[in-house]
Amino acid sequence: MFISIFAILSASVFVSLSASPLSGNLSPALEKRGTVLSGQWDTESEINGRFILENNLWGMASATSGSQSSQVTSTNGNSVSWYTSYTWQGAPSQVKSYSNLDLRTGLGKRISAIASIPATWSWTYSTASADLVADVSYDLWLSNTAGTGGASSSSTFEIMIWLSTRGGAGPAGSQIGTVSINGVSWRLFKGTVSTWTVFSFVAPSEITNFNQDLKPFLTYLTSNQGVSSSQFLVQAQGGTEPFIGTARLTSNSYALAIN
Repeated sequence: MFISIFAILSASVFVSLSASPLSGNLSPALEKRGTVLSGQWDTESEINGRFILENNLWGMASATSGSQSSQVTSTNGNSVSWYTSYTWQGAPSQVKSYSNLDLRTGLGKRISAIASIPATWSWTYSTASADLVADVSYDLWLSNTAGTGGASSSSTFEIMIWLSTRGGAGPAGSQIGTVSINGVSWRLFKGTVSTWTVFSFVAPSEITNFNQDLKPFLTYLTSNQGVSSSQFLVQAQGGTEPFIGTARLTSNSYALAIN
């Protein structure tokens, strides 16, 4: 994940449950927790490759001190429970990381071919320091070429959907308006990072239980901001960007699909 410095702006053990022959109405089995990821580029595949958990400490070099770890605590069907815990100091205008779940299925479709992008995310700050500067956000990447990834020379647009901003965190660029999508009035920002254009939709207040379709955000951009519906959606992530402070972001359930 790459973001402009102007974006001022994150455990008991689960065991596998087998189906009981005495039960006639079974829930999907819970899988055991994953590995604790603490290295800069540590990743782990989840739900047979549906997601990749990425620790992604891409901006850690700007910190004077700090560390971060991330872990999946359970999966249930196509839903993931996970957390990331961090403490970062120094360079308060520089993002340190983007710990996220990276969807790996359904990608490479043109916007015009996408029917819906159902997204659910229930999360909370289990702990958060008073000096925390961070956001909690989805990050969608567009390209002229299918089969590519985000934050690369082939990226054309980055679409961020901010569910939370703390400590004065703000997205790249400047606000160009307020738009109503899915019944919420989002502040819309537009800016440039590296070679791509960034559109950021910022919620008016923190949304900790999110259950919406992300496709209307893309539809708005194709109808009102000159984004071509022939663009390919090549990456879809959800995570958190801390700049400074200490926090533990706990995601009780996270699910995302591209239909």
